[in-house]
Amino acid sequence: MEATTRILVAYLLNSFWQISVIAALALLCSTFLRRAPGRLRHILWVLCLAASLLAPAATVVMQVGGAGQADNTAQVAGDADTHIPISQQGGWSFLSFRSRTRPVQFAPMFLNVAAWSYMLLLAFRCLQLSWIYRRTSQIRRSAYERTVPLALAQAAETCRHLFSIPPIPLRCSEEVVSPSTVGWKNPVLLVPESFFTDDIRPEDLISALSHEMAHIRRHDFVLNLVYELVSVPLYFHPATALIRTRIAQTRELACDEMAVQLLPSGRQYARSLLHIAQTMFAGAPPAKSNYAMGLFDTHALEERIMNILRMPRTAGRGSRTRILMAFVLVSAVSLLTSAFSFHVAANTASTDTQRFAGTWVTKYKGQAFITLKLKSEKGVLTGSCIHVDRLDMLADGELIPSSEQFVEQEIVEAKVSGNKLDLRIGGHDSIYVELTLKGDNDADVITVGDPPDKRSADQGPPQGKPWHFQRVAESR
Repeated sequence: MEATTRILVAYLLNSFWQISVIAALALLCSTFLRRAPGRLRHILWVLCLAASLLAPAATVVMQVGGAGQADNTAQVAGDADTHIPISQQGGWSFLSFRSRTRPVQFAPMFLNVAAWSYMLLLAFRCLQLSWIYRRTSQIRRSAYERTVPLALAQAAETCRHLFSIPPIPLRCSEEVVSPSTVGWKNPVLLVPESFFTDDIRPEDLISALSHEMAHIRRHDFVLNLVYELVSVPLYFHPATALIRTRIAQTRELACDEMAVQLLPSGRQYARSLLHIAQTMFAGAPPAKSNYAMGLFDTHALEERIMNILRMPRTAGRGSRTRILMAFVLVSAVSLLTSAFSFHVAANTASTDTQRFAGTWVTKYKGQAFITLKLKSEKGVLTGSCIHVDRLDMLADGELIPSSEQFVEQEIVEAKVSGNKLDLRIGGHDSIYVELTLKGDNDADVITVGDPPDKRSADQGPPQGKPWHFQRVAESR
């Protein structure tokens, strides 16, 4: 569970800066490509959405797959100059450069709060999308058949033939204020009640319906669902709203361009959009909360009109070259950001102290005379020491037992430094010892008396030969 939480927080941490970089680059490219065809700018923002999802995910996958031992080799988070290679031979080594990551550490409580907050946000967004989809289905079911005026029927048939699509059911709906497309397998064209009157001009009908037929031809309804699902893991990031908005707006531009290509005049199409907008929104429109592909859903009418008026009949070679360069640039930067990242390291205190946990014993002539019982709890070593009450020192400096009476004292302080463990045993008359790991289950221990800042002049000679301890049991 802890490893999963760290992976999730690593994904969030890398997403914050990677998505910001990708979105800013896409926005810059879109500004320089404002005269490029809308369909190409739409693809640029879709690529931006895909990169925003895949770059952080690829970062975490490379960390997990290419550095399974990262937690054992990670340095302390405060070492700001350390870069640890994550990409190794095999695994995710398809990159021509080595992935670099900077380890960081957070308190366990922060990790849990961040992970659970993210999961709750995802659940909220999924419920929100489910409600919107249900609302859309209700709008479709509430639509009803009605006698279609001749002008509307002729306009629908003309647009259908222009776009070479099969017959589309046309329904009247009180829930929409402009023509809207609903459904992907069996799409339905929802038309507001006002379109069933004789007040709508034929050219306005053709302009409005041709735009909706373009949505059907492009399969925008199902693609919009895919984009919404893809953006769910990114919902926490503010840039996601910008990306989704630009995808919707450029989608409308692409549909306008398709409609204009099949109509006699772009200016006539622009005038029709303005006339329909004035008619439809004479009053305040209801709030939109569905997936229907409506004519005025993106609130970017001015941009659409300007795009139509300056749109050339065909995209120039220079425009296509610039958009291709933008695609390559966004892809390259996305790949680059996935290689430089943050790695959420495990709690090093807990890892280090666990190495010393267990029951350690040293013997003299086959008899145990000192037993250390150490256990790690939340990165802190505690336990006790059972030892004889008297020791003698031999000529070579070795301390040996000189009594058969044992006492047990609590370990009141433990400090880990690499392979060394400093212990203070007992209260008033404390014993200070140093334990140094020599292997997984072997260690040397030497008594050091008082610490250097409390050492007295009459303190006895130092221990000349360390005790050899063996771990005889793991901590439970």
